[in-house]
Amino acid sequence: MLARRLEPGAIVGLGWSSNPAEWIARTAEVLRTARRAAGDVLDVTVVQLAGAAPSDPARENPMRTVAAVADALGAREILVSGPLYVDNPATVAGLRADRGIGTALDTAARADICMFGVGHVTETTPLYANGYLDEPNLRLLQRQGAVGDAVGRFFDASGRPVGGDLAERTLSVELEVIRSRPLRVAAAAGPERVAALRAALSGGLANAVVTDTPTAQALVEGPRPEPVHPDPSHPDPRRTTP
Repeated sequence: MLARRLEPGAIVGLGWSSNPAEWIARTAEVLRTARRAAGDVLDVTVVQLAGAAPSDPARENPMRTVAAVADALGAREILVSGPLYVDNPATVAGLRADRGIGTALDTAARADICMFGVGHVTETTPLYANGYLDEPNLRLLQRQGAVGDAVGRFFDASGRPVGGDLAERTLSVELEVIRSRPLRVAAAAGPERVAALRAALSGGLANAVVTDTPTAQALVEGPRPEPVHPDPSHPDPRRTTP
């Protein structure tokens, strides 16, 4: 999808995953397999949509996956040299004032294509499993009704951003910025991602999905209705008497 939509001068905003097995993390691999030559597309820019530096310096920095996509396309890269989550909102303001980070986020706001992974809000989501998100914040997000995340920002079942302290400490483009871009591609699969993908689509955060057949089928079928258990003392108003 990405290779087909690229045109000279295009700006691609790219998310990342801390799990190298995630689809979004394998974008460069797919592009290299498709044998995209550097001369095929001229003057393309790939910009990182969110900070990525892990709190544990021993962990691999997933911003490398963004650089790898730029290399696969022969494109210019603009990286966000900072963490995804910081300790206080004032730090976010300071980082956004940095010329390099400010340029990256301003460029992302002009992206022609945004491609990002969609996570879920459980203990198995990569943000939690790989130490970006701690347990108190995970539980708080669940209580706030969060069903998924994109670029480290969480949203509810309607695709609306979930606010609060974590949102104010997040170094990434806002969900409303992504929602304003022409092509917004969510790349995710698995039964635990269905609710998050549905929310991203229904809320306009994404208007295209890269996924697998079972996940696509679950999205098409929609959520199952709650079963109706008849109560003899309360006649069902939907039934009619002959």
